Amino acid sequence: MKIEDIMSGDFSDYPEETQIVMKEYTEKLRETIKEELIQDISYKMLKDIDKSKDYFMNVLTDILDNGYKGLSKMSTQSLVDKYLEKKNEEDFFKLLEKVNEQD
Repeated sequence: MKIEDIMSGDFSDYPEETQIVMKEYTEKLRETIKEELIQDISYKMLKDIDKSKDYFMNVLTDILDNGYKGLSKMSTQSLVDKYLEKKNEEDFFKLLEKVNEQD
């Protein structure tokens, strides 16, 4: 499996059995990234809510205006890019290990 194929979601060059495994892996990866992004955003909002209501309102406004609700509609590549904007490569490798440990 090539990481580029997982990012693009194009599994057409692989046998059918491999395509099924790749689709399942990609879905686990997507769900794990979405969970991590939501957790990160929530933590940052809740951590500073008492300190700065302006900060909370700015984050909430950004979410409502630009929409994090679109995470489920983003491509895998876009999710990874968004994840790497907030985290570093080491965190991403840990995330991949977490996905690999799932059933």
